[in-house]
Amino acid sequence: MSIKNAFKNPRQAPVVSILPRQLNTSYSVLLQVLPAIRHGLKEINATDPQHALTEVALMSYLIGLGFDYRTAKVIVESWESDEQLVCDGILTSS
Repeated sequence: MSIKNAFKNPRQAPVVSILPRQLNTSYSVLLQVLPAIRHGLKEINATDPQHALTEVALMSYLIGLGFDYRTAKVIVESWESDEQLVCDGILTSS
C-alpha cells in the first residue's frame, strides 16, 4: 500500500509494530502515526488549526513512546481539561 492510498481509505490503517532494533524507514513511521494525522485532518476544519496540529504532534509523540493510537488520543483529549495547559495557550479548549 502506498502512502498516497493510505490517506484516501481510512479503513486500511494497518497496525505496525516497530522494535528499537528494526530499521525505521519513513514509511513505517508514517504508518504508525497515520491515524493521528487523519484525526488532525478531520479536526482542522472544525477547530483552530493550531489546536488540531498540537493534538497531532502530541498523539504522534505518545505513539512514538509505544502507546497505541486510541490510548494516545484519550490521553491527549484528557489534557484538554488541564487548565494550566489551556491558560498557558498550549492547548485551547474546543
